[in-house]
Amino acid sequence: MPVALRVENVSKQYRIYDHPGDRLKESLTRGRWKRHREFWALRDVTFEVETGTTTGIIGPNGSGKSTLLQIVTGTLEPTHGEVHHEGRIAALLELGAGFNPEFTGIENIYLNAALLGFSKSEIEARLPEIKRFAEIGDFVEQPVKTYSSGMYVRLAFAIAVSAEPQILIVDEALAVGDAVFQHRCLRRIKEMQEGGATILFVSHDPHTIRALCTRAILFNAGRLESDGKPSDVLNRYQKIIMSRQHDYETKRLVATRADEAEELDVLDESFRPLNYTYRHGDRTAEILSVELLNAARQPVEFVETGESVMVRVRARLNAEENDPVCGFLIRDRHGIHIYGTNTEIQQSYFGRVAEGVVVEATFTFNCWLGVGEFSITAAVHSASGVSFDWVDDCLFFRVMSPVGIDGVANLNASVTTRRLALRAERESAKV
Repeated sequence: MPVALRVENVSKQYRIYDHPGDRLKESLTRGRWKRHREFWALRDVTFEVETGTTTGIIGPNGSGKSTLLQIVTGTLEPTHGEVHHEGRIAALLELGAGFNPEFTGIENIYLNAALLGFSKSEIEARLPEIKRFAEIGDFVEQPVKTYSSGMYVRLAFAIAVSAEPQILIVDEALAVGDAVFQHRCLRRIKEMQEGGATILFVSHDPHTIRALCTRAILFNAGRLESDGKPSDVLNRYQKIIMSRQHDYETKRLVATRADEAEELDVLDESFRPLNYTYRHGDRTAEILSVELLNAARQPVEFVETGESVMVRVRARLNAEENDPVCGFLIRDRHGIHIYGTNTEIQQSYFGRVAEGVVVEATFTFNCWLGVGEFSITAAVHSASGVSFDWVDDCLFFRVMSPVGIDGVANLNASVTTRRLALRAERESAKV
């Protein structure tokens, strides 16, 4: 497959000065008196994007994502390295980028479209569609400095997609739009995917990355850390986020002595230890087993839609902890989050738990899912959100139905039907 975008050994360095005057002092000494520190926003980044693919770019704040996209679009020069691309690029970068705040919306449409290489007649032909998609009404005749953030992104996205670019770059821009506009944008992006466009999509939302992208790239501290299937890359991303959260945690909850714990039940004979390698967390608590049970408390792999089932999670505390939280998450086969809950959400608490004690959380619900394959992810964390143990996709099950169901959920709808005639037809029938 041909390559639409090639990034080769790209690095970007910034000079950081502690005081404004240091820049002048350094220039006056022609660099002999170094007054700056070096900060590398990107380090030796290399990757290729094939034509017609959608690649998600994800990473913590400050990891270099936006810097990379500015270099790709040509608004920023790299310190080292090169970028090559085939075809027209349209980009939605930081809010308001490419807009003159003193110009009206119409004037900015002409300005941006001209920068994309369109003639005046081509812009005029696209103008009605841009205005229709943006849906900002008479504000299109007003200076954009009067726009809300949502109006900014509506107009910017409408201009970008009207250009029919070979490469579309979206950098978190959709986060400021309302839900209706976000859905419309995602539909348009899917249409562009079907039309063979190459898309780079930056987001902190794992759901969107899983839904739109066939590949994901993770950036961390200016370096490309992971590149591959979205599910694998997002798991690595979540591990980084959890690790950062733990590093910033400075206060621990007060735990109790073992002799203060209430009387414990004994593990029953159905206990089956969890044997799964992909997991992350600091292991203050460790998940021992995750089971999907039917009403008779028997493990099942096949569930009929609407059937009452239980998800049972057991975890051992490796240190004393106050009110640990157990939960689970259901995903469909595309990795989209369908449903999740935990003991805190359900307002069911363990209280003070001593080291070595095993806690058990059993969640009972009617499985009103559509027909298909689903996975269960289990987690246990502190009351303040520090991850103890997170086990991805540790259990799989299939939902079946005796009747046809379309979609990931079964809303168990009922229907009434009747036949209606227009009043004029009824009167003529009487005559």
